[in-house]
Amino acid sequence: MKKEHWICGGAGCEAPLFRRSFWLDRTERFQSARLEICGLGYFLFYINGKRISDQELMPAMTDYASVLGCETTYPVWEERSAHRCRYLSFDLLPYLKAGENVLAVRLGNGWHHQTERIAEGKFVFGLPKLWFELTLTDADGRQEWIESDRQTLWHPGGLLKNNLFLGEVRDLRKEPEGWQYPCADLSGWKPAQPVHAPETLLEEQTCPPDRVIRKLYPILIGEYDGRKIYDCRENIAGRVVLSCLGKKGECITVRHAEELAADGTLDFESAGGSDQLQQDHYICDGRIQTLHPLFCWHGFRYFETEGSCEVLCAEVIHTDVAVTSSFSCSDPVLNWLYEAYIRTQLDNYHGCIPSDCPHRERLGYTGDGQLTAETAMLLLDAKELYRKWYQDILDSQGAETGHIPHTAPFLGGGGGPGGWGCAVYQVPLAWAKIYGDDSLLVQGYDAILRWFDYMDAHSEKGLVVREEEGGWCLGDWCFPASEEKEQLPEAFINTFYYLHGLQEMMQISEKMNNKLLIRFAEREKNVKNAFLDAYFDPETGDFCEGRAAGNAYGLALRLGDERTKKHLVEKYEALGRFDTGIFGTSMLLEQLFSIGAAARCQPYAAGRYCTASTGIEAAQRRTAAASRVRVRAAFFLRNPSQQPAAADLGKGQYPDAGWNPFGELGASGKRGKAGGVEPCARRRGQGAHNVIRQLGVSHYIKEKEK
Repeated sequence: MKKEHWICGGAGCEAPLFRRSFWLDRTERFQSARLEICGLGYFLFYINGKRISDQELMPAMTDYASVLGCETTYPVWEERSAHRCRYLSFDLLPYLKAGENVLAVRLGNGWHHQTERIAEGKFVFGLPKLWFELTLTDADGRQEWIESDRQTLWHPGGLLKNNLFLGEVRDLRKEPEGWQYPCADLSGWKPAQPVHAPETLLEEQTCPPDRVIRKLYPILIGEYDGRKIYDCRENIAGRVVLSCLGKKGECITVRHAEELAADGTLDFESAGGSDQLQQDHYICDGRIQTLHPLFCWHGFRYFETEGSCEVLCAEVIHTDVAVTSSFSCSDPVLNWLYEAYIRTQLDNYHGCIPSDCPHRERLGYTGDGQLTAETAMLLLDAKELYRKWYQDILDSQGAETGHIPHTAPFLGGGGGPGGWGCAVYQVPLAWAKIYGDDSLLVQGYDAILRWFDYMDAHSEKGLVVREEEGGWCLGDWCFPASEEKEQLPEAFINTFYYLHGLQEMMQISEKMNNKLLIRFAEREKNVKNAFLDAYFDPETGDFCEGRAAGNAYGLALRLGDERTKKHLVEKYEALGRFDTGIFGTSMLLEQLFSIGAAARCQPYAAGRYCTASTGIEAAQRRTAAASRVRVRAAFFLRNPSQQPAAADLGKGQYPDAGWNPFGELGASGKRGKAGGVEPCARRRGQGAHNVIRQLGVSHYIKEKEK
């Protein structure tokens, strides 16, 4: 049928409720009842009062529609290559009954109508809208259809506000009684309003969904001015589940943070500060019921509650990706890093997008995503996730210029043409390497060629020197605070990725017997000569005078000589710490292992004397950890009933009590305040977000498999 009738609620309604009643004389005559449904931004649905599916945050985020005309902080002058929305399909036959049946749907804003956080721009695609089609097929192949038509009714509901970043406000008094069930009181319900269908491809979602993956049981650690503060004992992406005990009209508030301030209260800075509080409000209707946010997740370890409620648990929510690896060795730091990486990577998967962080920005930054793709594919069952995200990258490519934006799906954000744009070839290369499947390379081949043309068009004398006019043009990113911001020229980094991409595609084209090989060879020669002329010193054998990981970049291109290798190893044996950004750190570790010098730099590589972000020595880290223990001790002195047994300290349940080598870093990559444990793992490539690659654990696992 596929009439694709889209509907919405009344003007300005951000969380409408819908119900479509239909009658069946008997259900035995039907062989199937297939529902296809898409609710933008997110939806939940029910049949006869029963919630169908345990999926959360449906459907997966995509490049919904054109952003031309949106008010953006990054210049947008061209259309994207494609736009698409995903629908989901379900078998409803087991849930139908003879007589009246009700298909009920609740919509939320999601990314489709995210109007509150506008640091990257005002990317608004319209109010929530709904399309569904239920196809009933009998034994003879005859079909009947129930769809989102004029017989569908809507009501505002009690979800007054819902925003991915800022949380939800829900007035339980305004929820229509039994609205999901047959025979409900329909007073105040009105016919749904027709709305234009999205100008996009509508395709079935085949990638893994988000789900509640596990539950944690937080401990109460403090009480201040009527607020109770809880600790989940690890950073998570998810939500707090409460039992509402308040009187009618009473408000319950939940606020979330990654860190604690020195006085033991919540410190919101790392998650966006006071302008971006992650908080939920529930206005009680006088009944005891279980509550949690419906259309958002929060990034937090600590949270506080205000009002009459009981904390039941904290639910970890992310894309349902299985962990297919394990790691254990005699070094507790490496063991901790592996565990921190796994949790961090999973926390950053929502809607099959690898995000930069699960709280402040939540965007699919192509730089962060390509950097961690190979490690994620190696350690997690992430094949279908990256298949979907690579399609997002291709959809987001500039239709005219071939530019690969800094985020995919495209929602603004800063970056550079090299380390971010290279995702167009780095992701399919990692896919082919890990899965032995070149289908993504074939799929993206033309897009890669168009990106080469973009890089060439933004070059001078063979070097990539600019990106979009009025926009960013970063090289590396997140150098340690102790280092100069730009140790390596931006053109050096961006030209490196251009040249590296040409070299990789030459090999691929040769295998494919592609006639474009000659074209690649000529361009690769010209760019390589320009790169050497600008950055290589034949008298010393160094790239960029040996600054940062300059020599590692050169060696990765199979350039330089034995002096280049020698100087690289000597430098980092003497330096004993990282002085590199997110791309340089990865490049450095790859080359140290390739040279066979990682063992000589073992204390440095294992993080004994430094972190990837600050270079704080072990004694300083122990001092920082001790200060966190002191803050926690203050809580326990005020609340002796919550004090853990001595035998539990240092076992992971109370990680503050042991040595957490990276605990001093906040999620923003800055020095964390006392009380912060492992939030560094949440932000870009500065912590455990990319730490497995940084420490070479991937290489270790591969060698063990041989």
